[in-house]
Amino acid sequence: MDIICTNCGEPWDMDYVRHEAKEEFCRQGALIVACPCCQGKQQLLTPELQDYLSTVRTIATILADDMDGLAVTLKDGNLI
Repeated sequence: MDIICTNCGEPWDMDYVRHEAKEEFCRQGALIVACPCCQGKQQLLTPELQDYLSTVRTIATILADDMDGLAVTLKDGNLI
């Protein structure tokens, strides 16, 4: 299952984030703050994408370290 980078909107497989390339991601628990696609780059996001990423950020913050819960919530809520 995927989780979303809340800086650029790129979806990432949670097992990849958690195990294979964890040092490539800037994270706060389940929240991906920056990923290999966007680290150090300025993002030009549409207002719609900004709203979407804000929603994902809020959910990830509430779920803290529960990456599995975030992935399920995004999938079940049709947010991914």
